Amino acid sequence: LITGSLWGKPMWGTYWVWDARLTSVLVLLIMYLGLMTLWRTMEDPIRAGKAAAVLTLVGALNLPVIKFSVDWWNTLHQPASVMRMGGPTIHPDILWPLLVMAIAFTLLFFVLHFMAMRNEILRRRVRALRLRAASAAHSGAAAATARPAEVTS
Repeated sequence: LITGSLWGKPMWGTYWVWDARLTSVLVLLIMYLGLMTLWRTMEDPIRAGKAAAVLTLVGALNLPVIKFSVDWWNTLHQPASVMRMGGPTIHPDILWPLLVMAIAFTLLFFVLHFMAMRNEILRRRVRALRLRAASAAHSGAAAATARPAEVTS
């Protein structure tokens, strides 16, 4: 939205236009910021995950609106130029690097996503081990304080 606004100033003469695509992306940004806030404010990771999942599903309903907004309404944005029924309208000198980079960024996304999943699993294991150790230490301390009262010889 920021770089689009910077680009929009010389193209449209203003930084912001209440265009269908811009407005729907703004709604998605607000939902994403709300998702991050919701995730950070809840202490219990299970409850936070469930609440975040519900908000994510609601936010996913906005994705088709963003995609098809240029087709449904008369907007300032151009319609699709790569995925079209009649074939792409982009010159092959630009199309092939675009496709290669799209595949590269998709692979990068999956690698980073799997790394984040692994880190979350490890973080939860460490948390469970710490809770188990704290529970064992607490029960061990309770047993140690109970022993002197039992020994009366």
